[in-house]
Amino acid sequence: MPHQRSLLYVISALTDFSAFIVVFVASRSLAEASADPMYLGLLGGSLALVQGLGSLLGGWLSHRFDARRVFVSGAALNVVSIILCRCVSPASLWFLPAYWLIGIALGCLYPPLIGWLNEGNDPHQNRSGVSRTLFLFCVAWNIGMVCGVLTAGRLFERGRSVALMASFAVALINLLLAIVAAIRRSNVGEVVEASVDHEPTPVAQIERANRFRRLSWLANLGGMFGGSLVVHLLPDLAVHLNIPSTDHGRILAVWRGVVIATYTLMYASSFWHFRFGTSIVSQLLAAGGLVVISQAQSETMLMVGLTMLGQLVGYNYFSGLFYSTAGSPPAKRALAAGIHEATLALGMAAGTLLGGVLGSRINHRIPYLLAGVFTVVLLGLQIVSNWIWKRPSAHDESSTLARSPQREQGQHEAALDIAPTSAPLIPTPLE
Repeated sequence: MPHQRSLLYVISALTDFSAFIVVFVASRSLAEASADPMYLGLLGGSLALVQGLGSLLGGWLSHRFDARRVFVSGAALNVVSIILCRCVSPASLWFLPAYWLIGIALGCLYPPLIGWLNEGNDPHQNRSGVSRTLFLFCVAWNIGMVCGVLTAGRLFERGRSVALMASFAVALINLLLAIVAAIRRSNVGEVVEASVDHEPTPVAQIERANRFRRLSWLANLGGMFGGSLVVHLLPDLAVHLNIPSTDHGRILAVWRGVVIATYTLMYASSFWHFRFGTSIVSQLLAAGGLVVISQAQSETMLMVGLTMLGQLVGYNYFSGLFYSTAGSPPAKRALAAGIHEATLALGMAAGTLLGGVLGSRINHRIPYLLAGVFTVVLLGLQIVSNWIWKRPSAHDESSTLARSPQREQGQHEAALDIAPTSAPLIPTPLE
């Protein structure tokens, strides 16, 4: 299992390395060609929307069928997408379908990968083990993203084709590693359960994990609404501020460095576990950062705002994975990961599409102000939802001692269950 996880970490890094070279090249090419921000928003928003749908599909297919085939298909689609993006100009509408394949590829690859990483881990009995696995995974794909944007920033000066060829080479190596990882899987449906030596987790803890899982999905929508602007619309702002492509790549790398630092802090501590207050502080700080970005007149001011926003991106992603794992049985963790990734992608799609429209109709700074307001509004919705969802949990916890073992086991299994993929992404409160 340790060797298998190490290989999955490498695949995570290479996947984002290759994918974000393409994202950087596409957005920077259009920005330098004075493309309308609305088209930049359409490009990024549609990619995020496709990735969200792909994550739901990938999570469901991994749960119902052979996860290995879904996993390898995702790596293969990434290679195909890069080839097509190389053959078509970003200014052409034919570029969109080629670009969308990246979203489908990531959606197919990551849900089974996350599910495999968390096999055998019980987040209620062994929080440190789960945190370590999630931390290494988050660091791996973020390192891949950082290396991708740095490489893209350097190679883009030599030409778009040079950068995309580097992306293709990395994606091809990644496909070969994905095939090796799939072959190592001894049994398609095998799920390594947590140690039977542990006592059953109390139902109250499961219900609490479910509540925080749902809150994290709401937080994902707001956090990535702002985070998406950095990935897809910041090139437009960077060009207006006369920031060259090399510095643009470095800025994105520092931003991801803040995200990784946040992961490190969360891995090394437990003060944030099942504490809603830390999420509130993180979201308010990010909202302020978005306002700073909207008013930035220099590279330094831009970095201050990105730092304030970056900590939320790191907090939401790490805590969301932790709570999705804690609130899901081992057999359904791939599906939970798919829903987690989908809420992130939907927040990104909404932010990029609306931001592109406002950036085109008004100016390139308005989208960041909108994102700040939206983050606060979503935070208010989370506060209300937490108050509503917490009441039945408190009542059930007080009556736990009165339950029979059989009834408690049944409710334990029901609490762990995840709604079907046809249900809304934001579940209704526990009955």
